[in-house]
Amino acid sequence: MEVSVRMENMQNNAQNTQAAHNGQGAAPPAPGTQPVQNVQNPQNVQNPQTAQTPEQAAPSQTARAPYTAQQPNFAQNPYVNCAPNSAQNPYAQNTGYANRAPNSAQNPYAQNTGYANRPPYGTQNPYGQRPPYGAQNHPQNPRPPYGQGQPPYGYRPPAPDTKVYMSPEKLRDQTQIRRISNATGLAVIAFTALPFLISFALALIPGFFDVYNGNSVFYVCFNALYSTVVIGVPFYCVYRFLRKRQAIGELNLGTPVNGGMTALLIFAALMCCMVGNYATNFFSTFVESIFGIRFVSPTDEFTITGGATFFLRVVQTAVLPALIEEFAVRGVVMQPLRRYGDRFALLMSAFVFALMHGNMVQIPFAFIAGLAIGYAVIATGSMWTGVLIHFCNNLIAVCSEAAYDLLPEETAALITLGLMALVFAVGLVCAIVYAKRYARVPLTKTKTQLDTREKNRAFLCSAPMIIAIVLLVLETIQYVEF
Repeated sequence: MEVSVRMENMQNNAQNTQAAHNGQGAAPPAPGTQPVQNVQNPQNVQNPQTAQTPEQAAPSQTARAPYTAQQPNFAQNPYVNCAPNSAQNPYAQNTGYANRAPNSAQNPYAQNTGYANRPPYGTQNPYGQRPPYGAQNHPQNPRPPYGQGQPPYGYRPPAPDTKVYMSPEKLRDQTQIRRISNATGLAVIAFTALPFLISFALALIPGFFDVYNGNSVFYVCFNALYSTVVIGVPFYCVYRFLRKRQAIGELNLGTPVNGGMTALLIFAALMCCMVGNYATNFFSTFVESIFGIRFVSPTDEFTITGGATFFLRVVQTAVLPALIEEFAVRGVVMQPLRRYGDRFALLMSAFVFALMHGNMVQIPFAFIAGLAIGYAVIATGSMWTGVLIHFCNNLIAVCSEAAYDLLPEETAALITLGLMALVFAVGLVCAIVYAKRYARVPLTKTKTQLDTREKNRAFLCSAPMIIAIVLLVLETIQYVEF
């Protein structure tokens, strides 16, 4: 019963509120109902603790009227009777977002009421247009469906390629240098192996070595033929191979470009040979005194007894080696390497020339002499300059040998020392004159993209060259006494 009365009172209050908005008075209570009273304080009795003074209790223009049945609850809101959008009630329309005008000035976010009014998915999101996962042959999604094209279990991807690739020009030059190195290494291997094969074959001939050691003429003639076969044949085969591969041109067998410069360079190179000879003697003495290691050279039982034997010795020691070795080293080895730089060609040819001597008594000397002879050949433009220097150097050695065989030892020592001092003095003067007059003919720079280390590695690290170096080192160890 009490709940129904309250419901009727709430309906009356709502009607009164609507009437107040329409400018009418409060609606009378419904028949059979009683006016609504203040439930909390029906007698309007003031609490003595909250009693107010007369000044405080005096009504003001903004004082709130007491709640009565004729005055609804909304009487507490002074803006109830305000007209919409009036100055007294600027927030009359701010009763919620439902009655706001779209895009109004008071509500710039009227359309941003949530995700309901947003455009469909894919307009704002560029990934909305992607095809479903697994679509084939699509520029934006080339992946195959799951399970197709997958690597098998345990598959390991290959390691990244870290190899440094050469340009075609560098690769071509490296291949050409290695071709020359392979051919040179094979020739040096043949030069090392042929003596053993020839000695084994000659041992099968009865009485051969008795004639070889007992007849000086036969001894000289056989050694001349032997050196021609052992050195000349392998390097001639290499020359024909390189000519076929167009790795070497014609040998510089013409006349020198300048006769005066050639004469100066011949004596200057002989002076360098004397320096190399003394340097080798000093090195051998130093190693023997410090480490107790003694370097020896192959012994030769040939003795010069007169003019005939002297002539044969000159042919064997000075003429044939000058022709054959210069053809092999300064012709077959140095000439094709010059296209990659004269300095590189000089060093590599001198290195091969030194190792071919096969003993530590001659290796340092041969390296220094190889540098001097090679420079003279390059400066004069003719291999005959090298042949002449090589011949003169070996001729001095034959003269010294003849002095020791025909004269007393003290006299032979004085003659040898005086001859070497004369050659050294003349060579030093010629070297100074050459340096001032011809301004030291410069060596041509490299015409390849390979640097010095790459060129040296390409020539020295080929398989035949490594085998040849090992064989020559083993032969050299045989002439070292510990």
